[in-house]
This record gives sequence, C-alpha cells and structure tokens, in this order.
Amino acid sequence: MKRGEAQQILAATNRWWRDPTRWNSEDPDLREAAGAPFSYRADVLDDLAPGGLYMLRGPRRVGKTVAVKGAIRDLIADGVPPRHIVHMAVDGLRSRDLGLLVDAAEGLMPAEGHRYWFIDEITGIADGWPERIKWLRDNDPRFRTDTLVLTGSSAADLTRATKALAGRRGDARAPDRVLMPIGFRSFLSLTSTQTPPAMPKLVRHRIADLTRAHLKEVLPELAPWQDVLIRAWETYVGCGGFPVAVAQHVAARAEPAVLRRSLVDVIHGDAFRRADWSQAQSTDLLRRLAMNVCSPVNVASLANDTGVAQSTLKRRLDELREAFVVWPCYREDNLHPKLGAQPKLYFTDPIYTNLTPGSTIDFSQLSQQQLGVALLRTTERTNPGTLVGHDQVMHHRTASRKEIDFVGPAFGGIAFESKYVDGGWRRDALTLKASRWRGIVATRSETDLSDPAVAAVPVALLAWLLDS
Repeated sequence: MKRGEAQQILAATNRWWRDPTRWNSEDPDLREAAGAPFSYRADVLDDLAPGGLYMLRGPRRVGKTVAVKGAIRDLIADGVPPRHIVHMAVDGLRSRDLGLLVDAAEGLMPAEGHRYWFIDEITGIADGWPERIKWLRDNDPRFRTDTLVLTGSSAADLTRATKALAGRRGDARAPDRVLMPIGFRSFLSLTSTQTPPAMPKLVRHRIADLTRAHLKEVLPELAPWQDVLIRAWETYVGCGGFPVAVAQHVAARAEPAVLRRSLVDVIHGDAFRRADWSQAQSTDLLRRLAMNVCSPVNVASLANDTGVAQSTLKRRLDELREAFVVWPCYREDNLHPKLGAQPKLYFTDPIYTNLTPGSTIDFSQLSQQQLGVALLRTTERTNPGTLVGHDQVMHHRTASRKEIDFVGPAFGGIAFESKYVDGGWRRDALTLKASRWRGIVATRSETDLSDPAVAAVPVALLAWLLDS
C-alpha cells in the first residue's frame, strides 16, 4: 500500500470529514443498525478519557464496529472537530501498513488539536502490531497523547498487547473493555412492550446485592411481571443476544440462518486460521462441545472422539476461547481457578450451540449456561476487563464429588445452582446448605425465601435484576 492510496481510502471511509451532520445516514454500518426493528446502543465506549489507550474486545459479529461508529457520532455531537477523528479498518493488513496508515492520516488531519484514533480489528494483523503501536506511542509526541481505541476479536492477542503497551495507556479508567451479546434486560426491552418499571430498587444489581433480605424487598415488585419475564427468558435462551439474531426475531420471529453460516465461517476461517483443520472438523467439535456444555471437558476423550492428538485439540479449544466463542468455568480452589483441573466450557451465546444440524441441547442446560453468562457479564460490568481473566465465575466440587454450578470471589458469599424446574429443587439444595456459602437455586418459576441458608428464585428474575 502506498501513502496516496491509503489517504484515498481514509478520505472515502471517514465520511464525517466532509459531511459531519449527515455522514451517519450514509455509513453502511450505522445504516444497517438504523434499519433494525429497534434502537440499541451499547455504552461500552461512553467515557473515553483524553490520552487514554483502550482495547475493546468481543466476538465477531457482536457489533464492535457499530459501537465505534456510535462513539464517533457522539464525539462529533459533543463538539469534537470531525477531522480530529479517524477510523481505520485494518483487518488483514501488515504491521508496516499500520504505520503507513497512521502517517497517511496525519497528513489529512489538522496540525494541532487533540485527536481520536479508532483502529478496528487490529488483531487481524498477524505480524507484530503491538510493537508498532508501542513504537508510535514512544516516538510520536502527538500520537502519544492522543486517545486511541483498538478493537479486536482475539483475547490472546489483546492480552499480549496489554503487556507490550504497559505505561502507554494514559489516564484511561478501565482501559480494557469487552462487548458481549445483548443481555437479558436489554433483550426484553427490545422485544416486548411489557417490561417491569424502572424503580430505584430494581436498578442493575451487583451479585453481592442478592442477599435474602434484599430479595424479600425486590422480588414482590417483580412478581406481577413474572410470567412476562419467564416467557422472555425462554425466548432469549433460544434466540441469544447477537444483534442480527434479535433483529430477525423482532421482525419476523425468524431463525438467523445467515448469521449461523457466517459464524461457522468465522470460526473456521478466523479462530482456526492457523490450523490445518477441515470445516467438517470445526463443526464436529462445536457439536460435541454443545452436547457436553454443562460438564467438565475430558480432553483425552474428546480428542479420541474427534480423531486428533490431545495437543491439537487443546490448541483448538484455546482458539475458541480466544475468539470469545466459549469461556472456561474453572473449578475453584479457595476462590481461585484450579487451572490443572478440567474446566466446564460454556458458550458465550446460545446461537453457538446450534450452528449445525443436530447440535441442539437440552433447554435446562442452555438456561444454566445463560445464568453463567449473566454472572460473567455482571462481574465485567462492575469490574471492566476481568471477563478475559476467567477467574471471577467458577464452579465448586465438594469432597463427595458433587458440584455447585457457580461461585466467585465477588459474589459476596453467594453460590448459585441452576435447576430449571417448577418444583422439586429442595433435594438439590442440600449441597448448597452443606457448603460454606449462602445459596440461590435458580428455578423456572418457584420463589421460596423461607430458608435462611438457601433461596429459590426464578432465573428470569435473577437475570433481569443483574441486567445480564
């Protein structure tokens, strides 16, 4: 790529430079978002600090580019000069192209003033982009103090970059951000005309807020809405939170077949891009993981079933984790992850469990998975950047080899057990009662707060309170 060619591309794609008032109506990403049957805006980039270096991670197709374009629109509305903002899509380029693009953009931007750089899908550059960004922050005095947002779909690449860029991230508060699929409360507001009122006591909760005393206060406020919440939860667990899937559900109650095919292609071509691995192997692995979604992964058995070496299978599982397709729920050891033990692998969204024919899983397992995701999203909201550490939501195994589904260091001494039933959960609660935690059993519809040690709460109400 030559400098003039790069400048032509930047002028064509940064439409706000020439028309700061109407560019968003012509931008293909924002136009597609505006064409959805609802208005949804992720707030993941709302509080950019001058001079901060942010990393925005998340799975492909989740809306990171739309979030970036929305942030640009907000900056312009807040009075930032349009030509002080530049967006670059760099997926598939080389690190030397990145340096050239920055130089080309500087030739088109005003010589003075604070600038905002949005570099999209930087993890698509395979040959040392962290070192190039580090060099620019170290050697370009103006670029060093600019606000910089890097987005990517590889947790591993961005995690390595945080080490390389240590000390070069300015005064950014919570510089590591994760954009996940739409959560349950947002899903309900987008898909239903019936939603619980936004009363102060029903604001988004931390997990530790769900004490017995507080549940006694807030659950009666949600009781009139219980049937609405349960129906919405069962829809959500089937649909998932990818914006395209939600839009198709709202518009026509349609299955997102195109999105499914796209995600298969993304996993095979992106997550497994360095692997000598057929698409049939990719879909077979996803199907087998879906079948065992609530059980610890037996790598030896799974490698034998898929016909590959254990080392190969471990690499594929790591790549799925790095691409935000799955997340590991480790066994806890004194509220730290026991990395040597077999983790459970949950998907980050229900759509991943039925990408291929014959890969649908039991609804109660899906509900357990999505409760875990709700807890994961809540810990990320209260402590941004922790989601990729996989040390906030874990499971517990007792001395008698019984399991408690979810525990965590920020849960305030609460443990969760998922039992998607209308009754008959008390036997399963005995494990919680014998543990060192106060327990919550996430049922389908039954509420019972009579026992000081274990409460039963419908999972839909829990998810709504946590705003998963």
